Amino acid sequence: MDIFTFPDKASGGFGYAYLAMAFMFIVAKITLTKLKKADQKAKEEVARIELEMKNHNSVKNNPNSF
Repeated sequence: MDIFTFPDKASGGFGYAYLAMAFMFIVAKITLTKLKKADQKAKEEVARIELEMKNHNSVKNNPNSF
């Protein structure tokens, strides 16, 4: 049996296929959640770095500021 084909109900022993499918959905949900968190963290880091660069450039270009 491959992952996407379920055995015939008449032959019996098909419960493991539903368990495997449930496990795959749980793993997919966990993976997507982790990827979304990592993406959000990366966006925040990029925004922080851009703000630091902007502040650094404004101080560098303005000789009267301390």
